[in-house]
Amino acid sequence: MNSVICERRIYDRKLNTHAHSYAQLILPIHGILYIETDHKKLTLKDEHLFFLPPDCKHTFSADKGNEFLVLDISTNIIKKSDIKKLIGGKEILFDDKWKAIRYLFLNEANNKKSSSSITNLFLYCYDFITNENIPDSIKYINEHFAEDIDLKKLAVIEHYNISYYTEWFKNKMKVSPVDYIQNLRVRKAKELLLNSNLSILQISQMVGYDYNSSFTRVFKYLEKVAPSEFRKKSKNRLKTN
Repeated sequence: MNSVICERRIYDRKLNTHAHSYAQLILPIHGILYIETDHKKLTLKDEHLFFLPPDCKHTFSADKGNEFLVLDISTNIIKKSDIKKLIGGKEILFDDKWKAIRYLFLNEANNKKSSSSITNLFLYCYDFITNENIPDSIKYINEHFAEDIDLKKLAVIEHYNISYYTEWFKNKMKVSPVDYIQNLRVRKAKELLLNSNLSILQISQMVGYDYNSSFTRVFKYLEKVAPSEFRKKSKNRLKTN
């Protein structure tokens, strides 16, 4: 296979496990497909599509009454560096842009299973698949950094198991999830220390620490100075400038 094959497919309710040398892009039409790889476990329906990299062992089954648009994609049109980034597969939000793309694929699939126009259309949307968008779990941290954040919940958001999620997070963000959260909290605390008259205790609680001592310990570890001293030095520096 040296191109892209595009066709409608119905999946069996029976549990199947296999791998294949080509990649796949699976777009929902109707129904539910259950997919599990070594690192992901998800229910694919009308909210997401799924990119499955080549040689990725996966287990799948479906509910009765399903249909999906499936592209079998030759590896010679996928960059090796992108395959490494997409290990275990990638689910993508099925937004209006992708609905329009699905419409175009369906039109081509009704004419031919494989054609240069299908390949060109896939190449057009290839960047949408490999784009480094902010992962959902990191968006969650950014929005809920002041709350207790459970590592298991973050892993579930990305459809990873906990051990792989930690490894994946470190590779992507260059720090562990705990370090990322601590850095984010301290960064927000610095903004409050500089731009408000809130007490250290109030600020510590606003960025996710119940106790002043816990906040101060983390702050000193990252900034090499206590929060009160940071505020004092920063305000003195502003006065002299």
